[in-house]
Amino acid sequence: MDNKIQTISVNPLSPQGQDQYQQTGNDNVMIPNYGTVNINVQQGWIPATPTGSFYIPSVINREYYNLFVVGIEEFDKHYFKIMRKRSLCEYMTDETKKRFDALTPEMIAEIKTLPSLFMAENKEYGKASEEQRVIYGFVSDVKIYEEDVKIYYCGYTKDIKQQRLNGLLEELGLKGTDVFNELNRTHWAIKRVDLIQELLEANIQIPVFNMQR
Repeated sequence: MDNKIQTISVNPLSPQGQDQYQQTGNDNVMIPNYGTVNINVQQGWIPATPTGSFYIPSVINREYYNLFVVGIEEFDKHYFKIMRKRSLCEYMTDETKKRFDALTPEMIAEIKTLPSLFMAENKEYGKASEEQRVIYGFVSDVKIYEEDVKIYYCGYTKDIKQQRLNGLLEELGLKGTDVFNELNRTHWAIKRVDLIQELLEANIQIPVFNMQR
């Protein structure tokens, strides 16, 4: 078999706690110093792609990650919209802006290989509320409109406390302070940070996917 992660068909509307996909074994992707991380995915609350399938890129680019912060949209569908004027133009280095802001087909293909965080704006001024959670996953497609960008995505865990991220500003390349930072503003940014490594070093567990050999 070729060295690709396989797409697994799912029913995104199945009841929570049913139709679980559980990955175990010795061939999982390894993170230095952290060993194997198994996953237990429940379709009931994890959005899927428009085709009703899991999306995992065949290659995961850990040099960068996508950060999506939204204010009005709810993560109750397999897509959400974000304004173009707040897409890939804020809270990024000039080098990273230049690399990604054109949103060419080639850039979109690369964006789909990046680990991603999806969250709502901090509900409390300068910090997240206790109940706020962050989704970890991947962008499965991007459609560009005149005023908005539609982001299709697939999430694999939604139990990361957003308050934890407010305490990892330097590690995750987030701009601002613990009083007020970019998690208080709707936008899409790309950070030149190894998100997987930084989350695991902070003892925030995320799924690492099996590679078929």
